[in-house]
Amino acid sequence: MNEQLAKLVEFHRVFGAHIEARPTAAVSDEVIALRVKLIQEELNEYEEAARAHDLVGVADALTDLMYVVLGTYVSHGLQDYGEALFDEVHSSNMSKLDDDGNAIHRADGKVLKSARFREPDLAAILAR
Repeated sequence: MNEQLAKLVEFHRVFGAHIEARPTAAVSDEVIALRVKLIQEELNEYEEAARAHDLVGVADALTDLMYVVLGTYVSHGLQDYGEALFDEVHSSNMSKLDDDGNAIHRADGKVLKSARFREPDLAAILAR
């Protein structure tokens, strides 16, 4: 993921998109609105392609969605933390397994938290 985030920093520099050098939630309302709009556009494209069973469209939309989300990391100065944040969330998600190593699912397929679940400690990563 570090390689991809470096490419997004390059894109933001070349195209004049918003970059924060350090992690922050305090970006302008305009930056927030743009990032939300871009993510929603790609999410809508994914839904349309998936419902049409268009594999190329799905691949395009998911890749564009990932690109826009990683760009949003850059807009919030999280580019140097993305991989560690992802790894921490993955570790937390894996703690959802029950004592027997089984997943617990809601009726719609969402994975639920077991008694072993632990919240991700993202603050510790951002404090480094």
